[in-house]
Amino acid sequence: MIFKRGKVYWFDFWFRGRRYRQSTGLGNRNAALHVEAKKRVQVAEQQAGIQRLRKAPQFEVFVRDEFIPWDKTEHVAHPRTHRRYLTSIHSLLRVFGKSTLDEIRTSAIERYKIRRLQEVTETGVNRDLAALRRILNFAVRQGYLARSTFQGVRLYREKPGMMRILSHDEEARYLSVASKTLKDVAALMLETGMRPEEVFTLRMENVYLVKGYLHVPTGKTQFARRNIPLSKRAISVLKPRMKGAYLFPNRLDSELPLTTVQKEHDKARRKAGLQFRLYDLRHTFGSRAVMAGVDLPTLKELMGHSHISMTMRYVHPNPEHKQQAIRKLESFNQAQSPQNLPQSVVYSP
Repeated sequence: MIFKRGKVYWFDFWFRGRRYRQSTGLGNRNAALHVEAKKRVQVAEQQAGIQRLRKAPQFEVFVRDEFIPWDKTEHVAHPRTHRRYLTSIHSLLRVFGKSTLDEIRTSAIERYKIRRLQEVTETGVNRDLAALRRILNFAVRQGYLARSTFQGVRLYREKPGMMRILSHDEEARYLSVASKTLKDVAALMLETGMRPEEVFTLRMENVYLVKGYLHVPTGKTQFARRNIPLSKRAISVLKPRMKGAYLFPNRLDSELPLTTVQKEHDKARRKAGLQFRLYDLRHTFGSRAVMAGVDLPTLKELMGHSHISMTMRYVHPNPEHKQQAIRKLESFNQAQSPQNLPQSVVYSP
């Protein structure tokens, strides 16, 4: 029923033992009756577990106005992850941009997988799919979708990534044409095995030059948070930079860390006539450490891996090191042959 109190109508009804009594805010009886009817339907749907969805916006509008601001806040401690999603979003918008969220079906996602695989590797496709999955899950939480249409979509099985290990000669050629900032970043990666973003975000309070180590305070796992001993070369790089909050400050705002040296890296490697990624300097550290005799458990701790199987991916002995291993085995076998053993340890059957 509805009744008038003052100048506006109220509704008052019971449903399954619960009373619903509220002002409609309207002075027109017919309009108030319409509000009461909508409320009855809403209550009945809620009791039945029926979800009333919001009108689904276009994919590009939802991503721009809701997802990107939310995701940036969620990854404030890991801006690199947010930037990775932004990269994938550019590709996703080309295909799904004008579609509404409820028009993105599983079949459309499968077609995107096939089309995108012609442009990038399985790993690249999977990064795009991970971004799309996060977007659609967020749309569910925002009430635009009852369920994510990503359910049932399978990621590609990724092939082992190509890892480039630099020789010492290639390192010298590269560093000879690198900018001062890039040279310091590269030297630290080669001496410590740190990830690029770990170098970029180094703070003065996390570097202990007198004690000879630095502390990495953040990371995706507890193993990424670690102490790393410093070589003399690493100390010589860090010492002149112990001036501000960040040892590698942003060029535009010294209160923020450096975010990339990609342009400088591309320029330096072209001048040096080399083809490799900045991250390969970390691979180079891992490979050199093993060739120098560092055991895998220790290397795992230095590089901040959660599992030693991950450390194994960074171990790529060069041809010279393999030849040395064979020569060592050859020498061992020769030393153990019967004719070279002392007579007292040669046994006859």
